[in-house]
Amino acid sequence: MSKTNLTHHFLIAAPELSDPRFEQALIYICRHDNHGALGLMVNRPLEQARVGKLLEDLDIEVTDPQVMEDVALEGGPMYPEVGFVLHTGQPEWASSFAISENVCITTSQDILKRIAAGQGVGHYQLCLGHASWGKKQLDQELGNGDWLVCPADLTLLFDTPFEERWQIAADKIGVNFDYLSSDIGHA
Repeated sequence: MSKTNLTHHFLIAAPELSDPRFEQALIYICRHDNHGALGLMVNRPLEQARVGKLLEDLDIEVTDPQVMEDVALEGGPMYPEVGFVLHTGQPEWASSFAISENVCITTSQDILKRIAAGQGVGHYQLCLGHASWGKKQLDQELGNGDWLVCPADLTLLFDTPFEERWQIAADKIGVNFDYLSSDIGHA
């Protein structure tokens, strides 16, 4: 594992990243340890996947009208049938763990019932699927220049329009992709 733990950081896809599944992706790293890494793309809305409809498909009654309008995100190419709720608050749900002081990830339905009623969490994003890396795989991709790293913040994670997140994350670390060499990461 690299000397830096990237949990609670963003990965910004470099423009020359060869995998089209991650073109202009912004990935929030939920876990990074000696076994690998797990992250969620947070800038790919699935316009056809409204959170309210997904909850109703799970036989969860939706009483909060905003939930009917919220869109789910494509969290990544792995297990797109599995939902991950990225949210503010504490890990008080059945299958939940803290990523940072005020950001958690939950995979159990108990949180979905509270979201459907407009209760339980301040901010949330429902992500379908995830991105993952095996042991040292992410370190290798970073060394290849496939990703740039940016510290995470709640405004970018929950309040910034999806289509602006990739560029704003790059701006935060002073990167202008118009002037970035395709040889990033190589001395």
